[in-house]
Amino acid sequence: MKKLFWKIFIAIDQRLKFPALKPGDIGIQLGYDMSAPVTSDLFLMMNRVGKTGMVYGIDPDPNNKIIAAEIIAKKNIPVTLIDKAVFSEHGTMTLLLGLKASWNQLRNVPVDSSVKYNGVELQVEMDTLDHIVAENNIPIQKIGHINVTINGAEYSALKGMHHILSTAENIALTVTTGRYDESRFINGEPDFKVTKQLLLSYGFKVRFRRIHKLIWWGFFVNTLIKRRWIYGKNNYGVIMAVKGNKPMPWYQSFS
Repeated sequence: MKKLFWKIFIAIDQRLKFPALKPGDIGIQLGYDMSAPVTSDLFLMMNRVGKTGMVYGIDPDPNNKIIAAEIIAKKNIPVTLIDKAVFSEHGTMTLLLGLKASWNQLRNVPVDSSVKYNGVELQVEMDTLDHIVAENNIPIQKIGHINVTINGAEYSALKGMHHILSTAENIALTVTTGRYDESRFINGEPDFKVTKQLLLSYGFKVRFRRIHKLIWWGFFVNTLIKRRWIYGKNNYGVIMAVKGNKPMPWYQSFS
């Protein structure tokens, strides 16, 4: 019964989270949390693009890679892992490992004091997504969706995607933003406002929502699963952006 529940949940979740992805597309996941592999965005994207597509997971945490690589090898699925931190420039930076993988954070952005770290700091390679895409011969026009979830470094990652955002004709993005921790301001402005303006300047249609106000997350998670720990608190949000023939349906959600 439990397996059936998760099968149904995942089928709905991936459709509502990545509606723009089609079989044969390329999906790019910036920051993949393997704390709960069954609901990892990496594999939700893979389910959408199918065997004829490809998903690139880009993350600097070696622990995430070990877990993901085992699943990829076992199931022989079209997912490629790249060991880098995505930022606005090339170089090295310090990665703080959280007690949960979803709490990992780069030191190049204001550190979130509301989460707990395990005391381990790693020197990791950082690079722009523009360079990573070129280096790996990823065809920009086949990229259907880029999901950016890197704990406060999202805006910097977008700044390193100038060529992709300029030249991609049909593409969708989701960007975690609207935070309430120390990274919530960019040059004195709320992060979601600055991020929204950046994407508008590239010709995207943009929508920002707090996660508890999204239909799937707000109704299903709050009402049916009863995960009330997230309610009555400040919740982050998500920017959904589309360009060309990619849709932004009213029901699109986030999880």
